[in-house]
Amino acid sequence: MNKSATAKTIASIAACVLAGALLFQCSAKQPVEFQPFGSGGGGNGAPSGTGGTGNSAGGNQAGGSSVLITPLPTGGSGGSSSSSTVEVVPASADANCGIQTQNPTAQPVDLLLVLDRSGSMDNDIVTDTACSSGSGRRDAAPCTTKWPAMTASLKQVLASSPAGVQWGLKFFTSPGGSTCTVNAGADVAVGPGTAARIQTAMTGTSPGNQTPTTAAINAAVTYFGTVNDGLVHYILLATDGQPNCDPGTSSTVTATSVANTATAIATAAAANIKTYVIGIGPSTTYLTQFAQNGGTTDYFPATSPDQLTAALTSIMVAVASCVFTMAAVPPEPNNLGVYMDQSVKVPLDPSEGYSLGADNRTVTFNGSYCDGLKSGTYKVVQVYFGCGAPPPDRFW
Repeated sequence: MNKSATAKTIASIAACVLAGALLFQCSAKQPVEFQPFGSGGGGNGAPSGTGGTGNSAGGNQAGGSSVLITPLPTGGSGGSSSSSTVEVVPASADANCGIQTQNPTAQPVDLLLVLDRSGSMDNDIVTDTACSSGSGRRDAAPCTTKWPAMTASLKQVLASSPAGVQWGLKFFTSPGGSTCTVNAGADVAVGPGTAARIQTAMTGTSPGNQTPTTAAINAAVTYFGTVNDGLVHYILLATDGQPNCDPGTSSTVTATSVANTATAIATAAAANIKTYVIGIGPSTTYLTQFAQNGGTTDYFPATSPDQLTAALTSIMVAVASCVFTMAAVPPEPNNLGVYMDQSVKVPLDPSEGYSLGADNRTVTFNGSYCDGLKSGTYKVVQVYFGCGAPPPDRFW
């Protein structure tokens, strides 16, 4: 291929993704240098310099330009994120395929933890009985109260949470309120770097009062209506019992209170706010219905600290985004090559492949490709900007 052949640009999106139970934790790696599409000769010595003259089956052409790939920024919800750069140098001087330098990232999401702080959160996570002598327990029996277990599990999960999952916190009942009080807004607003504030809020209050779940879900939906960040919103309902606080009652769980909560969660789902549910302890009647109304199939049981940590982690993984933003609009949006780990070409398919956003700058992975990113099966994403000629079957 000679110099007059069609120009091509390679835009590389390096994505550190979830791996195993401690997903989204990326180890420090050195940048990877390689020469795509042809063997270039001696370069100028700089990693991003243009290669020398190489040979190809179609004749002589300029050698492939080197490309630096470094991991994406990571860090806990309360930590700082490191900078990474992807420098892309085109194989020709075509003005439509210019040099790009970018920090590509997965788009963030908002996750509001709606946390039950009713008086029974002081009970044992296994038996749901009080952790004190004379309460029907044997004094020698181990006892782990739900509130400290939740505090510890949440601290652990927040420390490993990707920067792209923006946590917030809402208690029910609201601290300082009466038996069934639920205040407007959030106790910790969703956003980046909230881990420390969430931990402070957890340690600064204690269980008490009843379980006004319906009011809490309604207040969470209203709060998200004030969050105009353009991100996808999720609710994580963590509760240890059944809803009550119907008008005119407090502690009694009635068919009306259950139906009202189910309706509130379904209304949230209709507003594109899914609800994930964790059942803390053994009292989990109706939680499957709540999860299904929220669009998430079933609740996560947690009758031990380890199960609680696993449930929080699983939900964190589930909400993580499979939408990636490119630093520039491709010159030919209908002529892209999208790859996983350089060798797996992803088809354009809204169910099992990738979709291109209306702005032509976002790539959304669907089906098993999204699952593979979240599970760590795929670790690097590349997008090839084709200019005239179709993209190759592999990234190199």
